[in-house]
Amino acid sequence: MKGGVQLGGTNLDECPECGSRSLSHDTERAEVVCNGCGLVVSEALLDNGPDWRAFDNEQMNKRSHTGAPLTYTLHDLGMSTVIDWRNKDASGREISSASKAQMYRLRKWQQRIRVSNSLERNLARALTEMDALSSRLDLPKNVREMAAKIYRRAVEKGLTRGRSIEGVSAASIYFACRQYGVPRTLDEISDTARL
Repeated sequence: MKGGVQLGGTNLDECPECGSRSLSHDTERAEVVCNGCGLVVSEALLDNGPDWRAFDNEQMNKRSHTGAPLTYTLHDLGMSTVIDWRNKDASGREISSASKAQMYRLRKWQQRIRVSNSLERNLARALTEMDALSSRLDLPKNVREMAAKIYRRAVEKGLTRGRSIEGVSAASIYFACRQYGVPRTLDEISDTARL
């Protein structure tokens, strides 16, 4: 088996009982079993493969999904598309000068309508602030996602009105750290956020 087994966020390359590196997946029982001593190393594994079956290349192309997963750390959940700033078509060839002017106008309008109202502008600015603060604090992705969810709930309930984006962002990150047991003090977060 290549690369080991994912167990609770850590990579497991050997049996904890006998130290053997020969581990095998039992997909029927969703277990990882040591070939050396027979110990069930991990149970209830998730299948991260496709949720469909294909019997030829044509079926595979029709059924495969593409796109990034949804994320709460982007104001639009990562569902919007962006017109690329390189003036090339889908094949990688340069586009004509008339098309360049049209693409320039389309990009400008896309930037304008991407964040259409004040709530979305607030959310976009706050999530950018939270991403920068989370990076400076070296927080894991799950804490960042939870902090974004907390901030979104605060916006939905109207709790952010009249408060600074930086302050509510820092509070959301602090609460997410507490929920996940990440050791960051309120002073550390406020100093990093320059509050």
